[in-house]
Amino acid sequence: MQPMDPQDKRKPYIQIAASIRAAILRGELEPGSQLPTGEELAAFFGVSRMTVTSALRTLRDEGFIRSQAGSGVYVRDQAQLPVPDEQEHPLAGVAQFLFEMGHLKHTPRAGWLLLGIGQPESVAEHSFRVGMAGMALAGLAGADIGRVAALCLAHDMAETRITDVASVARAYVTTAAPEAVTAHQTSAMPADVAKAFQALTTEYEAGQTLEAQVARDADKLETLLQAAEYAAQGFDTAPWRETSIEALRTDVGQQLARAISATGPGSWWQAFAASYHELRASAKDRTRQTGSGQADRDRLDRPAGEDG
Repeated sequence: MQPMDPQDKRKPYIQIAASIRAAILRGELEPGSQLPTGEELAAFFGVSRMTVTSALRTLRDEGFIRSQAGSGVYVRDQAQLPVPDEQEHPLAGVAQFLFEMGHLKHTPRAGWLLLGIGQPESVAEHSFRVGMAGMALAGLAGADIGRVAALCLAHDMAETRITDVASVARAYVTTAAPEAVTAHQTSAMPADVAKAFQALTTEYEAGQTLEAQVARDADKLETLLQAAEYAAQGFDTAPWRETSIEALRTDVGQQLARAISATGPGSWWQAFAASYHELRASAKDRTRQTGSGQADRDRLDRPAGEDG
């Protein structure tokens, strides 16, 4: 478990719950193991017994721990919410989870609504390009590309339940910790599968490994990319671009941000368009010189992308 961070502005019991939750998901506190006593936890975190009791109540409600009268507090074999005793299929929980992830295709990125964008990108669309950006950054930073890709794809899983909260709402809205949400989302899965997804959320939220830092930068870079695209459509996305760049933690992330800022959204296809027009002009010159047939002239008059 990690001690409390004096710079953390969250309430002490929330910090304690987060520390114990992370220790459970990392495997530091194994399923079935007994937690330290209330007195020991209070001494470790430097708080009162009442504060520890509030933290344990939170973890109990989330399904991470259980109390045994006269014995102590134990880590559950698998964090879970109440589910039917019998499932139609052993992997029904996995299927339910995948259906739930499909909901991200219909969950808008709320911040863009502030600009009056009627149909902004979905969380799923955002996560896809975060994954691509993360893979590129991982290659540049020497990080594990597969791990980064997994962290990127999974980083917004919790938003099926807590939605995407716009920045203006965060001062007023309190949501469950992503680690707790993921534990609930995966509660009906086989334990090994659930643990894999829970570990991704824990690693990403902690932001301590190189892979997590790269994935978090990829999230900001995707916002920067989308902001550039919306700016090209006439929307003022300057605040999104500024905050995305300020949040970058890695050198390669900052370098790629500079490249993105200096490159237009349409630059990837403009070279093809220019070369097409050059080819078309050159071919027409040859047609005039050689008297090629009507079929060749028709082919040259087709818009770019309609050949074949």
